[in-house]
Parts: sequence; structure tokens; C-alpha cells
Amino acid sequence: MDGKLLRTDKQFRHLKQRQKETISTWLYEEYRRLWIEKGQEPHKQNNREIVAAVMEQIEAAGIWLPEQEVTKYFYRRKTHYRNRIEKELQPKPEMQDKDSQTQKEQGAGSQ
Repeated sequence: MDGKLLRTDKQFRHLKQRQKETISTWLYEEYRRLWIEKGQEPHKQNNREIVAAVMEQIEAAGIWLPEQEVTKYFYRRKTHYRNRIEKELQPKPEMQDKDSQTQKEQGAGSQ
């Protein structure tokens, strides 16, 4: 194929570090987008949809990697993505507590 040898058994670990990071970011962003769109964690049935959307981006970027490798990587990282999203979506109570504490102090000082 145009003088290039395509490795048919290419694995995720064979990619360059930058390519791995890019694919991981795309998977996370797609997972997060679906989570926010649905208002809850995407169902298992959405996994194929997430991988398919990312595969389009991978192909557009000219990265050759079998879909099964992307799927395996996604399943390995899914728990990490879930924890990260839950942390992001969690309200930050210490900020609210500090603000209310400051307002109480200011109110008490003005009396």
C-alpha cells in the first residue's frame, strides 16, 4: 500500500506516547459528553457508540489501530474516567463553606 507496510497486529502499546495520550483524551471527552448529555453515567450499550466516535477521529488523524485495541483500552480506562468525571461534577463544599464563613464573620463584625 503505497510502499508502506501496515502492521495488521498493531497494539495500543506500539503507538507513540503522544498518540496514546490523544486517543485517551478523545475517549475521555466522548465518555464525558455522553455522561453530561444523559445526566448520568452512560450505559454499557453506549460503549460501542463511544468507541465508534473515537475511531472516526483516529482514522481522520491518520493513526492506524484496530478497533478491538481501542475497545480493550477503553474498558481498562473506563473506571478511571468514571472517577475523574464524578470528581469534576461533584460540588466543591469547602469553597461554599469558606464563602459562608467569610460572610458570617463580616456580618458579626459590622454589629
